[in-house]
Amino acid sequence: MQRAKPRGPAWLARAQRVILHPRQEWAAIAGEFTSAGPIYRGFLLPVAAIGPLAATVGTIISGGERSSLVGTFRISMTDAITRGVLEYALNLIAVYAFALVIDLLAGILGGQRNQVQALKVAAYGSSPYWLGGALAVLPKLAPIGLLLGLYSVRVYAAGLSPVMKTPPDKTLPYTLLTSAAGAMVVLVVATVLQLFVSP
Repeated sequence: MQRAKPRGPAWLARAQRVILHPRQEWAAIAGEFTSAGPIYRGFLLPVAAIGPLAATVGTIISGGERSSLVGTFRISMTDAITRGVLEYALNLIAVYAFALVIDLLAGILGGQRNQVQALKVAAYGSSPYWLGGALAVLPKLAPIGLLLGLYSVRVYAAGLSPVMKTPPDKTLPYTLLTSAAGAMVVLVVATVLQLFVSP
């Protein structure tokens, strides 16, 4: 069966397929021969920009208002732009660090260690988080975007076993440990942003 040609950018089509049809898409991803470069260029560079760009635009449109899970605050336009650029760079670094953890856990839990495969899981599995960032264009909706990102746990659960070759009985602990690591990465990024660009 031939896959329908996507109407939008390839990275967006992939994100949609991972979210809507995770099992089928992970099976395709698992067998793809690639390297870190194409994953970054073809997927991460555009998708990791969604949240920072939306938050920056939302802050400018709202006159400096920013929302988070802990409340609403105000920042200057200059700080909004600085924060957006820094968040984008941190996203790209954080997904690599997250991949290293996924790779390490695969070895511990009986899977096959492979950094490129782990990067696939970290990048594509975070699709709900990446796309949820678009809601930050309306500052009051930004926390909802973060909560939508929790669906990434479900997406990881579907991808860890086929991509990292972990035994089925290790899927639950692998998913829980991976999700905890992902939450820690998001927390570290938020903390760094708070330290460097405080409201």
